[in-house]
Amino acid sequence: MRLLIQTCLLLALLGFVGHAVASGEEMNRAMDQFIRGTIADEMGDYYRAVFHYQEALRLDSTSAFVYVALAQDYALLGKPEAALALLDRALVVRENYVPALELKLVILRGTGEPLQAEGVLRELVKADPENVNYLRQLLGIDLELGKYDDADKVFSQIARVDSLVDLFSRQVIAVYLTAGETKRAIRLLESLIASDSTDASLLYVLGTSYLQTGDSLAGESLIEQANELDPAMARYWVARAFFALNRREYERTLTILDSALLHVDPQPPILNLQGTALNQLGRSAEAIEAFLRSLEMDSTSFGTMGTLALIYDGLDSLEEAVRWYERAIAASDSAAVYLNNLAYTYATRGINLEHARVLVLRALDADPENGAYLDTMGWIEFGLGRYRPALKWLKKALRAINDDATTMEHVGDTYRKLGSRGKAQRYYREALKLNPDNESLLRKINE
Repeated sequence: MRLLIQTCLLLALLGFVGHAVASGEEMNRAMDQFIRGTIADEMGDYYRAVFHYQEALRLDSTSAFVYVALAQDYALLGKPEAALALLDRALVVRENYVPALELKLVILRGTGEPLQAEGVLRELVKADPENVNYLRQLLGIDLELGKYDDADKVFSQIARVDSLVDLFSRQVIAVYLTAGETKRAIRLLESLIASDSTDASLLYVLGTSYLQTGDSLAGESLIEQANELDPAMARYWVARAFFALNRREYERTLTILDSALLHVDPQPPILNLQGTALNQLGRSAEAIEAFLRSLEMDSTSFGTMGTLALIYDGLDSLEEAVRWYERAIAASDSAAVYLNNLAYTYATRGINLEHARVLVLRALDADPENGAYLDTMGWIEFGLGRYRPALKWLKKALRAINDDATTMEHVGDTYRKLGSRGKAQRYYREALKLNPDNESLLRKINE
């Protein structure tokens, strides 16, 4: 604001000469008061400055710059409403007076009035349509207000006058992507790539943007191009491997990751994908080795710990499964999924059921409508011989996940324990529709 005071002094020297006042004596006295005010401002004595500016306006009420100087001091003294009122008077005296508009903008932004600030910026842009600073501020406010159509128009104006528009485009793209305005981001990305199709990072961002719109073909193709341009960027390899893994192309996933390791050092995302693909191929020992290597690099990754626990559980290595679940629970600050998984590990074996019950209740505290957790609770009650409470929990689980074969089988087992064979058979048959190769269900139906 100190710069604005000095600007106002210069304008005053010109302004007092440039317009008519009541008399030469009053003009001289008003000028003297204004200069005294600027000196007081320079000394930080804003109350004295206010007095002198008020005296200057009493002698000459037609000088817009004096209103601006006085408004500035009111703003510095924490009186924004009084400052805005003075600026409005300045704009009556002199329409579209830029110093008044600029100070008004600063105050409105400082007091959290973006909508009014936008209106002021539009007046400034109208007065100076090629002022990049005004245009950028206007764009920022339009983005803040979510007025994306207006933001697009302002950006087009910036593109015509700003030589650094490409750099600025990246910032706008980031805002659009954060706001979920993916299609707008794509338009800007495509315009940047049209001028430089060798920028791997832009191709990657465009690819991920297309994926968000559901166009996986275009998205994967662009990410593959980025990967070819810059094979030293690990995240491009990781993305490609993830796509293959998601399509259950496990051998291809491993091929991509093997290629990646020719260009980049081993790192947790690569090793975790490798471990997942190996596990899906039934190569459990190699999968465990990959996950353990990942944990050597990132010992805080509770997701990796939980995955190891699942593998050991599947191998019926109870001691290792429990150890890794407990580590995952500790590292994740008791994430509900690991509490539930450990509880279910106990429940399926019919051991430590009271402890398992405590674990799953903690999980349900965090996510009370989770069907998997409700099923675990029901199965623990079943294991404890509490069949009526078990049925209640399992029925609630089915309402949350009505197409889960395991839960349906659990309901059938509970009805059978309660002596309702007909109901049990009905649930077994419904479960079999979802899992026709389940030998346990076939055996129960044929009993």
